[in-house]
Amino acid sequence: MNDENLFDTELFTHWADALAPVQPPAGLRDRIMARVRAEHPLTQLRTIRSAEGWMDFGPGIRFKILHRDETGRANSLLARLDAGVTLPPHLHAANEECLVLEGEITYDDITVWAGDYHFAPKGAAHPALTTRAGALIFLRSGMGEPVPEFSAAR
Repeated sequence: MNDENLFDTELFTHWADALAPVQPPAGLRDRIMARVRAEHPLTQLRTIRSAEGWMDFGPGIRFKILHRDETGRANSLLARLDAGVTLPPHLHAANEECLVLEGEITYDDITVWAGDYHFAPKGAAHPALTTRAGALIFLRSGMGEPVPEFSAAR
């Protein structure tokens, strides 16, 4: 430890590694979110500009959350996939709606073009999804949906 580093990183790492995970009480998240909604209800219109809110998710993948519907337990988001991106096969824990806004996405031998709609029901197995030219897609899916690992195969 030196004067610039007030914390002993090795000691804190040891303590953190020794901690046992704690399971929160059942329903805690729902109670917290109900309280937040009661104290801060969404009462105003909201606009998200095209350049705002983008987050890097992985190589060649950016997304932005447009809306979280706590009562319906769903997320609306945009995802931008660069050319050559591949999403691995995955299962859906909730229904997922997808509208391709720009470009194309392909799974198996089906290509979904700009303006096309794709629906994956809860429990469906999604094969690998790729985009040759890149894509901008709107997704609406259940909260808690597992997030697949992404790769940019270029």
